[in-house]
Amino acid sequence: MQTLVKPAESLIDFSDQPDFVATLCKQVNLLSYISNRIYHASVSVDRQDLIAFLSNNTSHQQMYWRERDQDRVLAGLGVAVEVITDSSAEAIAEVRNLSSRIFSQSEKAYLPWFFGGFSFAEEDESDIWQGFPSSYFVLPQICLSETQGECHLHIHLPCGGEAEWDTAKNDLIRLLLALDWDQAIPEVSGVDQQYQKCSNIDKDHWRDLCDQVQSEIVQQSIEKVVLARDLVLSINDSMNVHQLLNRWLAVNPETYSFMLQRGDKYLLGCSPERLYKREGQQLSTESLAGTVGRGDDLAGDELLAQKLFNGSQFQNEHGLVSQFIQLQLKGVCNKVDFEPTQVMKLEKVQHLYQKVTAELNCKIDDAELINLLHPTPAVSGYPRNVALNFLSSNEPLVRGWYSGGIGIVSYSDERELVDFAVVIRSALLENNRLHCFSGVGLVEGSDSESEWQELDSKINSLLDVVYGTAQH
Repeated sequence: MQTLVKPAESLIDFSDQPDFVATLCKQVNLLSYISNRIYHASVSVDRQDLIAFLSNNTSHQQMYWRERDQDRVLAGLGVAVEVITDSSAEAIAEVRNLSSRIFSQSEKAYLPWFFGGFSFAEEDESDIWQGFPSSYFVLPQICLSETQGECHLHIHLPCGGEAEWDTAKNDLIRLLLALDWDQAIPEVSGVDQQYQKCSNIDKDHWRDLCDQVQSEIVQQSIEKVVLARDLVLSINDSMNVHQLLNRWLAVNPETYSFMLQRGDKYLLGCSPERLYKREGQQLSTESLAGTVGRGDDLAGDELLAQKLFNGSQFQNEHGLVSQFIQLQLKGVCNKVDFEPTQVMKLEKVQHLYQKVTAELNCKIDDAELINLLHPTPAVSGYPRNVALNFLSSNEPLVRGWYSGGIGIVSYSDERELVDFAVVIRSALLENNRLHCFSGVGLVEGSDSESEWQELDSKINSLLDVVYGTAQH
């Protein structure tokens, strides 16, 4: 039975607050207790710098998400509800359950954005990833969103205990009143030479691993293995995570940009790769594999791009990913369309890229889609299970969320939208230590020295940002 409680009268003076904050606070104050509900309310605001919003409001857990096409940007503060599980299947089921409890005060159609993701392998645990469970999703207390140029300020408030309802509302109002709307991100200079750099694997060990992969390929037990590395920077002073992310996405604008805080750790990145996007029965995914550097000029850049199309190693590496996607989707889609292969150009590297669209032929759950598509051969290898067994036994890195998935999940009665990026070109920041991750795919004929250089190329975009030498 639902119990209604008349809200207490508010004596708060909103005269020194922006109009939109005052309006939202008044909406919160008028909310009545309804058991087992999660309230949503929102107001329109002028366009904001969402990273500056996070930078100036650091008292609560933070999250940030920007889609690759920049149509949707989200910045969240605090935790309304969170989902912590050992498996993505359990997490997706719980997010769907929580979504059904949300009652929206919005006049327009509202989609509840849960932000989070999952690790590369469910058993991945290590000291550096402590605090990042296998699967984690959060509905923020306060969310600033920008969708196709329109900006809104949202709140989410769970109806917990009836006796604590007024306290919960007052706490949320105090949080809203304390928000700093300064549009500037505090500038911190580059780290100059105040750092130490070390890798989790030396070049001799790397060469041995590459030789081992080539031996497995010759024996025809495997066709591709993706090996990863963790380069750790130790800085004398703490880094400004918001400035770091802002500079990083400035030089990689056409990427998924994200940040997730857990305790004193921040996972952040600018990933070029989509795992999948689902809107109802419409599915988008992609094959992204094969890497060369960027040229010094247009002519040199084009010569390198042509190497991707002409090199058998690059074609093999990319083809395995496309083949995998085709096989995985065959049983759940009416039709799978592969667009012509293109070149995706990023700041330091360029990749073979093929967009894939499909129409699902059944009401497949997102947990099933994750299991079908993650991890792709672009981050694990092929055949997938054989490659995963090889990595589990031989790779000297506990990947945690690196090469896992991160994104937004939204369920409502009228619409479902799920968008996951692959957690590559990413880093984990804890105080003055920055773990910078990168990986490369090894196929028949791969050269260990070239692959080591590719690891460096993929990570240099971030290092230039850290050192303050990145060119926007």
